[in-house]
Amino acid sequence: MTEDILPHVPSALPLVVVDYLLGSLTHTSPLRRRTALVLVLVSSFLAVRILVSIHAVLNPPRVAPPSLWELEDALALNYVPSPPTGAQQAAHSRLVSLIESRKSAYPPSLFRGASLRSEASPAVGVTAVVLHWKRRKGLELVVRHITRYPFIREVIVWNNRPGVDLSSEDLIISSPPGSDLPPAKLRIVNSPSNVHDAGKHLACSMASFEHCYFNDDDWLNVYMDATYTKYLECCSGRGVTGAGGTGGRIASNTLPIIHLEHRRWRFEHSGIGLHTGFTWLGTGSFAPRHLSRRFMQQQQAAPVALSRAQSLVADMFFSLWTNTYPEQMPNDLVPIDVEGGEVGWSRGEGVDQWAIVYGNIRSAIRTLYTVLSLASPTLSPSLFPLATPPAESHTRAPCSNDGCLFTTSLTPFPPASALSTSYALEPSGSRSSPSSRAARAWRALTGHHGGGAAANVIDVRRARGEQRAHERVLREQRRELERTRGRPRGLDPLASGWSVREHEERWNELVRPRVAAGGTESAWPDEGWWTRNGSWHLAVDGRGTDTCWESFRPPEADDHFGLTFVKPRHVRELTLVGSLDLANIVAWEDLSGGSDSWEVLSVRGDGTGGWEPRSLVGKPRVKPLSSTTVSVTVLLDPIRTPTTFAVPHEGNYEVDEEGREVAIRKLKVVSRGRKRDRVRVCSWDLDGWKV
Repeated sequence: MTEDILPHVPSALPLVVVDYLLGSLTHTSPLRRRTALVLVLVSSFLAVRILVSIHAVLNPPRVAPPSLWELEDALALNYVPSPPTGAQQAAHSRLVSLIESRKSAYPPSLFRGASLRSEASPAVGVTAVVLHWKRRKGLELVVRHITRYPFIREVIVWNNRPGVDLSSEDLIISSPPGSDLPPAKLRIVNSPSNVHDAGKHLACSMASFEHCYFNDDDWLNVYMDATYTKYLECCSGRGVTGAGGTGGRIASNTLPIIHLEHRRWRFEHSGIGLHTGFTWLGTGSFAPRHLSRRFMQQQQAAPVALSRAQSLVADMFFSLWTNTYPEQMPNDLVPIDVEGGEVGWSRGEGVDQWAIVYGNIRSAIRTLYTVLSLASPTLSPSLFPLATPPAESHTRAPCSNDGCLFTTSLTPFPPASALSTSYALEPSGSRSSPSSRAARAWRALTGHHGGGAAANVIDVRRARGEQRAHERVLREQRRELERTRGRPRGLDPLASGWSVREHEERWNELVRPRVAAGGTESAWPDEGWWTRNGSWHLAVDGRGTDTCWESFRPPEADDHFGLTFVKPRHVRELTLVGSLDLANIVAWEDLSGGSDSWEVLSVRGDGTGGWEPRSLVGKPRVKPLSSTTVSVTVLLDPIRTPTTFAVPHEGNYEVDEEGREVAIRKLKVVSRGRKRDRVRVCSWDLDGWKV
């Protein structure tokens, strides 16, 4: 009988144990009850632990991989620059000498507190925004340079290197040389993460002054006075009736090859009030503070808010969303390459930087197009401005000595409206082809530029996903647009297949009538011609006949070229080196020269009187330099103040026996008629002052 029971004991053992525990819990002995309770609790705890362990093994936790910008922040924290090479050390010494040689022509007295607060002041105070990542020596050089100029009254350093904080003791700021003006105020923002270009507009929004100057830590803008002068003249928004603090536009610098490319990135649709263009900021740019503040609001008001990846490259959206054409001057930028190691931002491997640039510009134009198409004229004020942009400034390029700017009415670039016929004949999206010229232009800038594409923080697949989401939202907006107003004709960035490359190709294919031989010729400058002959800075780069500016077409009547001086100066003897037709410069009262002649006009230093024609003393002295180049020297009859002034009912009173010679602010040489050939200008000499 025992043999029959034993096989059933193992299966009944749990029941026996449970019965024993239950019996113990209700046993009359307190010790036995407590022992059983402890055993129950321990068993329950062990069972739970075993179940949790089994669940953890079967369901491992899903840990999200760190984002690319988190990885970048970690790398930046541990980054140790390698020692600079001999060439970099020599470059640092040259840049220090260059900085020490520059001094502003603006008197410091204009920038004292009381003067800046005056509405009649001809100058404005500026907050400089310097973007910094790893280039500590570059940052020190930029801050040292820009604070030599009295109009820079505040400096905000946006430090994009998390974990490596900067303090005011790390940077030395002195008063402008030769002045008792207090040093510019220094503010440092240590960003918790590398936000790249977004830091520019966050910093500018916090500026104490109404105008901002942008400079990355890898370029030295040695034309500070000239850029500031142009900004005051065309772009600060001062003196604009009814502007109410909302006027103004960007004044920037760039390389000649990049300027050519940016000219292709101008877009216009007159039917909806779209007229905008592109420019980088980090190589030295002025802009009103309210543009950055408005840009922060635009990101929230846009049909599709900017993603983090897009906000990192805010420069690609900022200028386009101003809905006006920025003013940009081509010149030979000065790169800062003085540190060892990898300090660039645009050298990420496996990332198509050019595709990112084109994709974001396309997104920016699509957003602007949609907002303006749906805009109500009764909605005021609009975050995306609808006002017609001002005429393009004739101030084209800074002089090499930073004491003047080259001006001319002659431009090789057609207006943005020139593509209206092209889009009418071939709808948007009907063609698209890659441009190798664009890629070369991009490499020309990003070989040194640090704040451009931010390629090593952008996940291409994520960017493409955001692009598709952007397109879905805009398609919904488009249906609403076509239902309410119909589809506007002309440029249509929402069209399937439309791309910025297609827009570029339309520029390249523009033609114009050939004046001399008949037929047609390209209306868009060739890359080689532009960089060798067409860029305006070649007329004032201080290299004499080695480099000369040449007009894209023969001058017409009233076409002109000349100089705007940072500081008014007396000019009696003017020497020009250029094309043969410049030998025919005549006095304004001499009508014998005919349409082949040129005459000289000027504007007084105080701006009164407008453009005044100038008389000459004697005949021009002409010296041939080659079969195509001459040196022409003319003596200008000085403009003098009146010798008397009239008092009502009392007659004239003598002020000065001869009158005082008047300094001039602007000078231009004007064509009296259509010329047969293009005009060239190689160099200037004004009473021994060479530009």
